[in-house]
Amino acid sequence: NTLTKYNSYSRYGRVDKKRILDAQDDAATVNWGGAWRMPSKAEQDELRTKCKWVWTKLNGVNGYKVIGPNGNSIFLPATGGMSYSSLVSAGLNGLYWSSSLSSGYYPVYACCVNFDSDYVDWDLNNRYFGRSVRPVCQ
Repeated sequence: NTLTKYNSYSRYGRVDKKRILDAQDDAATVNWGGAWRMPSKAEQDELRTKCKWVWTKLNGVNGYKVIGPNGNSIFLPATGGMSYSSLVSAGLNGLYWSSSLSSGYYPVYACCVNFDSDYVDWDLNNRYFGRSVRPVCQ
C-alpha cells in the first residue's frame, strides 16, 4: 500500500519526486531495447493536436489512422484496457500509456491517450491498470 518510486507525497511512501520513467521502468525500453521508449505526455499531446485522426478499420480491427503534417501515418488499434483481471472495451476504446506521471496530488496516476470513435483526449489512469504502449524511437 505504499509507493517505493515515482512519488511526491510522503503519505504514499518514499518520496523521490520523479515524474518521468527511468529506462529500467519503461516498458518500451525494457522490451524493445536500444533507443525505444514510451512517449511523454507532451509528445502524445503533439500527436493529438497536430495530427489528423481518422477512425477506421484495418485488417478487421477498429482504431485510428493518425496522419501527421508530413503525410506519414500510424495506426493505433482500439485495444481496450485491463481493469483488474478483465479486458474491457476492446474494439471500442484505446488507452495508451505515456512515460509521464500525474503532476497532481495523486502520484498513483499516470498520463495516457484515451480515445473512442467520437473523441481523442488524454486521461489519468491508475498506474496498476493494464494499458497499451506505442513506443517511439529516438
